[in-house]
Amino acid sequence: MNFSSSSLRNTLSIYSANEIAKYIRLSLADEYGQKDESESVANQRRLLNEFIDRNGNTGEKCKEFIDDGCSGTNFERPGWQNLMTDVDNGKIKVIITKNLSRLGRSNFECGYYIDYYFPSNNVRYIAVQEQIDTANQDNSNNEYAALNNFINEKYSRDLSKNIRKVYKIKQFAGEYMGGHPVYGYKKDPNDKHKLIIDEDAAKNVRRIFKLYLEYRSQNKIRTIFSNEKIPIPEVYKGSRRGLKAKHPYEWNYRTIRDILRNEMYIGNMVQNIFTKKSFREKKMIKNKKEDWIIVEGTHEPIIDKETFYQVQELLDANYRQPVKPYPHEFAGLLYCHECGHKIGIGNVKRDRDPSKQFFYTYCNYYRKNSAYNKCTPHSMNYNNLESQLLDIIDDLCKKYLKAVNYEEIINNKKQGLDTYGNQLIKKINKLKIDVKEVELKLEKIYMDRLDDVISTETYKKMCDKFETKKTDMLNEIEEMQKNYEDYMENHSIDKLLETSKIVQQYLKARNTEKRDLLLKIIDRVEIHSDKTVDVYFKLKALSVVN
Repeated sequence: MNFSSSSLRNTLSIYSANEIAKYIRLSLADEYGQKDESESVANQRRLLNEFIDRNGNTGEKCKEFIDDGCSGTNFERPGWQNLMTDVDNGKIKVIITKNLSRLGRSNFECGYYIDYYFPSNNVRYIAVQEQIDTANQDNSNNEYAALNNFINEKYSRDLSKNIRKVYKIKQFAGEYMGGHPVYGYKKDPNDKHKLIIDEDAAKNVRRIFKLYLEYRSQNKIRTIFSNEKIPIPEVYKGSRRGLKAKHPYEWNYRTIRDILRNEMYIGNMVQNIFTKKSFREKKMIKNKKEDWIIVEGTHEPIIDKETFYQVQELLDANYRQPVKPYPHEFAGLLYCHECGHKIGIGNVKRDRDPSKQFFYTYCNYYRKNSAYNKCTPHSMNYNNLESQLLDIIDDLCKKYLKAVNYEEIINNKKQGLDTYGNQLIKKINKLKIDVKEVELKLEKIYMDRLDDVISTETYKKMCDKFETKKTDMLNEIEEMQKNYEDYMENHSIDKLLETSKIVQQYLKARNTEKRDLLLKIIDRVEIHSDKTVDVYFKLKALSVVN
């Protein structure tokens, strides 16, 4: 297809300039030293304007959407999202890109937009270099769009692998390859791969180590820094997270610990701590410590090694298994009765003594969608709720042990006495034998019919009779089998013994040990909008105790 043909010129002329969108995306590869001048924003704009001018409209007057430095492997780009908003509102009729790779480098998502989304919204898509035009069904170049999208995605995969290789080579050479350096350092303005000390932050790092040697308490350091209103690292660095911080002076235990444990402060370069699962993913996952890349003596230390390793010994000696500062016995077990989403647990004042904390419940779905009147708050005093639920469970466990004669169960198990379950099994086995007998009779009358011992009419009557009897017995077996499974689930001797054991352990357990046992007893707790509560048990026997 010739894009300078009169048919295209006439077609573009029927649109107003506001209905034509130029989409420009600058490849993320530019950030990694692989800049291609032909892909620059200015170059793409010039090419698209010339194309539109040539074919019946005015490029300068058309709408322009730009994503500068955004990855093409996903479509979570601000410029693209703005363009899609205009498409959804019916404002855009034509979208033009320099080529398919500017649209994106995801084979699946590009295919979705070209084959489904654009046609569904009556949007014409044109890729200038590949001469693709979705409005022209006779255009043979359209058939190669899928192949080009595959090649573009493969390019991104290969590029991602190459970048990771280059990164690791530089990391093993001790070059800094990250964004914001660790608190206390900044990039050398003459070489972004080298670190120099940021004295304003470094003095706080030195003080953290000094205070820990003095007080042996990370919490004490946190309190001192928070009271003195020293900005937390994220706020100091002006990171995106820091800009959104609601508590800019609230240092936490983890921040202090990470600083005390970081070898960067003795001059060692520590990298490759996090990685992506794939080239598409934005989310980072933490690598195992043995996979970290550590190169010694790459930059000026803030902390001398003697002090650093003295602190490490104290940290190791003081280490204890982390305990949640505000343990909630029913965390993760609470659900909203109305919408089915989980019920969260919040606290009113974070700076209070944990023993004096007031906690409350809230519907997660409502919290996220309160502006749309989705569900209701389901707010109630969690402390009271937990106390009431524990009382209910304690009471049921005690009633269960009284209702169940433990010694009698043991004796029955030893003596092998018949139980309802055993009786069901005997009946099921008897019916299975009866079914076999009916099948033998069916086989016999069939042979009698072949030998002309009985007539066809007699055979049919007898066959129908036995088939009906067989079907009835099979249905009865199925029903009895279900009854047996239900019975064994809740009343088998082994099940009763297991339930009794868990109940006894729960009643003897101290408060700090009850959480694991609760998870074996409780399936879920549903909170109603009127603050009534339904408790569902994993141990079904408890739910029927009066």
